[in-house]
Amino acid sequence: MMPYHSIYAPILNQYIAFKRSYGLKFKMEYALKELDDFFFVTGASTIGVTREQAELWGKQRPNEADSNLSQRIQHLNGFARYLNDVGYPSFVPQPIKFHSTFIPRILTHEEIARLFKASDDRSSRKGTGISSSHILLFPITIRLLYATGMRAGELVRLTVGDVNLQDGTILIRESKNGRDRLVPVSDSMLAILRGYSVRHNVGANATMPFFRRRDGKPCSRNSLYVLFRECIELAGIHHEGRGKGPRMHDVRHTAAVHSMAAMADAGLDLYYGLPLLSKYLGHCSLKSTETYVRLSEEMFPGVLTEANSIAPSVFPEVNHAQ
Repeated sequence: MMPYHSIYAPILNQYIAFKRSYGLKFKMEYALKELDDFFFVTGASTIGVTREQAELWGKQRPNEADSNLSQRIQHLNGFARYLNDVGYPSFVPQPIKFHSTFIPRILTHEEIARLFKASDDRSSRKGTGISSSHILLFPITIRLLYATGMRAGELVRLTVGDVNLQDGTILIRESKNGRDRLVPVSDSMLAILRGYSVRHNVGANATMPFFRRRDGKPCSRNSLYVLFRECIELAGIHHEGRGKGPRMHDVRHTAAVHSMAAMADAGLDLYYGLPLLSKYLGHCSLKSTETYVRLSEEMFPGVLTEANSIAPSVFPEVNHAQ
């Protein structure tokens, strides 16, 4: 249990327990710790959020991103509504609508091939500052990210028991949206995973990390990202700078766009294909998957036309003259 110190400490713990009682995988202890520190430092002495406190909390900090400010206000919004529900009159700040303008960097098929080759080349030579186990497993992990579209955080949390080498499926637990999902892998990817497991997982129990260092700990997402940056440079892929990519997470975006294009090329009815891709990626709604249709149209003209002809209610036309 997170050690809270303000007057709100017991209620913050009650709030977390309340959320989890509904089966939610509520993981905001650290975010609420920041709110607890705010009440402690400002000397809050009575229960109940005032307008003044909410306005002070809602002031944008120096160099704070709009997305972070929006998230902080949302945290107070939820907690203040809970306080009202349990009998402590509180001012509820209105959430700030934040619309991200970030556009992921979608790699081409040729760039993906170069990235794989660079990862193979990198694994054959020694490096500095990165464990040899990370270097050796990186060619496999980068292929798995592209083959499944999973998130890097989901990959490093995989256990031996999560990867079914007989059925060719991977169980992803505690994803970003709090939902478990079962992801099938291709025969070629399954062969790679089996080869890795024969070399590194013989005798390992089901709870051990599937990708792990020699000390038995899970591989580090940060170390994988360092290797990713090295490999895109080796592959001759230009990096646009911090926040612009390509980032390792863009491999997931790339996998989704390439899958969308492949479905269209195969003549698959996107009306049925989109929900499947949405589930495969672990999205909680089709709205997130819709983004990939727009990105696919930029790289593969005709995909969006196909999607709109099949499911115009899902992807309506926009009248820019209005």
